[in-house]
Amino acid sequence: METFWQDIRHGLRVLRKSPGFSAVAVLSLALGIGANTTIFTVVNAILLHPLPVKDISQLVELDTIDTKTKVGFANATKIGMSFPNFQDYQKQTEVFSGLSCIVPVPLTWSGGSEPRQVNGQMVSANYFDALGLQPVAGRFFLPDEDTKLNGNNVAVISHSFWVNRLGADPTVVGKSLTLNAMPYTVVGVTPQGFKGTFTFAGAEQIWIPSSMYPQVLAGLNKEFFNDRRFLGIFSVGRLKPGVGQESAGALLKTMASQLEAEYPKDNGGRSVVLTPLADAAVGANQHDQVALAGTMMMTVVGVVLLIACVNLANLLLARAAQREREMGLRAALGASRHRLMRQMLTECILLSLLGGAVGLAIAYVGRSVLWSFWPPFIQQNDLDLSLDSHVLLFTMGISLFTGVLFGVAPALKAFVPDVMETLKLGGRGGSLGWGRNSLRSLLVVSEIALSLVALVGAGLFIRSMRDAQRIDPGFESKNLFMMAFDLGALHYQEGRAQEFFRAAVERANSTPGVKSAAIASNFPLGGGFARTVFPEGEDETTGYRGTLTQLDDITSGFFDALKIPLLKGRVFSDSDRKGTTPVVVINEAMAKHFWPNQEAVGKRFHFFGDPTLREVVGVVGNTVINNIGEVPVPLAYLSIRQDYSPAVTLQVRTTGSPEALIGGVRAQIQSLDPNLAITNVQTISEIMDQGLWAPRMGAALLTLFGGLALVLAAIGVYGVLSYSVNQQTREIGIRMAMGAERAHVLRLVVGQGLRLAGVGVLLGVIVAVAVMRQLSGLLFGVSAYDPMTFAAVAVLLVLVAFLACYIPARRATCVNPLVALRHE
Repeated sequence: METFWQDIRHGLRVLRKSPGFSAVAVLSLALGIGANTTIFTVVNAILLHPLPVKDISQLVELDTIDTKTKVGFANATKIGMSFPNFQDYQKQTEVFSGLSCIVPVPLTWSGGSEPRQVNGQMVSANYFDALGLQPVAGRFFLPDEDTKLNGNNVAVISHSFWVNRLGADPTVVGKSLTLNAMPYTVVGVTPQGFKGTFTFAGAEQIWIPSSMYPQVLAGLNKEFFNDRRFLGIFSVGRLKPGVGQESAGALLKTMASQLEAEYPKDNGGRSVVLTPLADAAVGANQHDQVALAGTMMMTVVGVVLLIACVNLANLLLARAAQREREMGLRAALGASRHRLMRQMLTECILLSLLGGAVGLAIAYVGRSVLWSFWPPFIQQNDLDLSLDSHVLLFTMGISLFTGVLFGVAPALKAFVPDVMETLKLGGRGGSLGWGRNSLRSLLVVSEIALSLVALVGAGLFIRSMRDAQRIDPGFESKNLFMMAFDLGALHYQEGRAQEFFRAAVERANSTPGVKSAAIASNFPLGGGFARTVFPEGEDETTGYRGTLTQLDDITSGFFDALKIPLLKGRVFSDSDRKGTTPVVVINEAMAKHFWPNQEAVGKRFHFFGDPTLREVVGVVGNTVINNIGEVPVPLAYLSIRQDYSPAVTLQVRTTGSPEALIGGVRAQIQSLDPNLAITNVQTISEIMDQGLWAPRMGAALLTLFGGLALVLAAIGVYGVLSYSVNQQTREIGIRMAMGAERAHVLRLVVGQGLRLAGVGVLLGVIVAVAVMRQLSGLLFGVSAYDPMTFAAVAVLLVLVAFLACYIPARRATCVNPLVALRHE
């Protein structure tokens, strides 16, 4: 132990005596470790520790898999659960110690200065118990509070809602909240940091019993809640002790088969699957893509750190050469090979720990930089990016690992095989020989290869981002804005709501500067409601597989307001209302899906469980519905006067800048009902821009880290060639004394560097091809093997390598032969 502390004290003295070297080494490591720690905070928050619940490994999400119904849109292999099926699975006591249901719903809270829409969740009474939570105030729901319909006006609020909206009122339990124009009694407050079972949920949440659905839900949603076909809820359960996920899944699949046999019309072709809640929290269908993005970013920052390690290893090898006399003296005085190696390794670990400490500070600041990339709909308090114990352990571990990684080569060189020879040479450059030069060259080749991988990733994402921005959304997004409101929250009946829609469009159109306005239940990139569609003559009894198709309820001026082109037939008119023939307008993707090579106008279809035939009267162009760059998906537009929807958006086209008119139009709509909460007020251009946040963040971060890798690689090439020139001073002097031209010496040194660069580029291309194949799912409109990107990066690296070679090469041509011959 005493020798260990001696090594540390000696290492600190050595580093203190070389402040320039120490500063460069610590800063290089700090940048690499700081980048890794910054990205790890996000990975930790999203994937490793997403929810503050008890024993998350025992919690699972129960999802439906429908092998019979075609899904007309992407990312829906795992779907929710119907409430009647949930009630049946809840009785499965062999698997679960508790199975709960969750239905996200918007709630209008009228307790502030103006009505505000808040995030709400209807849950079963055992929800909090299943998650293993304890309230910080009051209680959670009682078992009988999810049985009596509309008779349990109680609410549990999140800690953030309690603090931010109610001022952390210590007497909040027992007080009343007005939600959807109904009084609810606050019975409890959740622990700090808990916001539900969704990673990206807002921090301010309110939970109410599922028995309140008749009051909270309106129209079709209320009717579908008890429909075994309707997959509208999420289900989270805690496995019983000793029950594994595999055995639980087998038992539940058996039960699913029984329910299919018992209810063939509703459950035909349906089974279930269990997903660990830690994965499902980011989206049961999105986890793999999120994990891939996280892995990609960790790989890129890992590459940057490796390059920094390679540069430091080269730097330390150079220092080792300068310290050969010191090591020779220590060996002559009896120091063992093991002791010399340990001393060098201790110095390297000290450097890495110092770099880790500074890197932690960089990560602390880097979190703010990361937030600048997040879109507005992900609030800063939605994710906990604190530097918790997991992050600190990661930083400590990666610091120790890098210390060993870049310290191995210098430590191995610390052993002096011939003490007398070393003492005679006194550490002069000529003693290095080929072995050490070849190691340094190998390290440079490695960092060039790693740089190419990082830069190719950055190049692909930049091209992907550029291509995504060029994608035609199918409508004109310029000079267009929207605002959302839910009349169901204020218990509007359909007749009153239809009059409100008419008045809202009329008032918006009368506002100076407004060109046209319309009502729609959906908005661009907002997804929407979906139902299973069967063409006329087909239904579930004929063996036909219906297609789950997205729907949009709109007013007659919608297509004109958004400038969606009409391809065939007609659009809606004011005569398309209740009591007339049900008509629909479909997009081109739906026409091709159901009636390929046929005329779609005049065709009819019906929804599952509803025999009413609806006639196609028009076909319009495809638009983006869920994600930019998605394959066009089937979409049916319904006249809102025939198919009422209480939760809608007002979409307004202006003649000029929409920002100047938002306040006026909002005031006009608010004047129709002061109790109405108006939300999601933004321009469509902003929405489209937010839809690109992920590729933009990827492109920006990869460019940043790729650029850092390029700089480090250039420094590495420069350092090796500078060192090589210093070691070959005598050889260069002899060549020039014998008549060698300066141009010849220049070509010699530059050629040495470019050969290293060429080998590094070739190796990097091979590695990049293998790595980029895994990232193809994150790219828009560009191949993971895009030759232009690979070629451009390769040329860039060679040019940078040439510039890095040129300075030491020029210095080599300035060697005075007489001085060089006296060098030894």
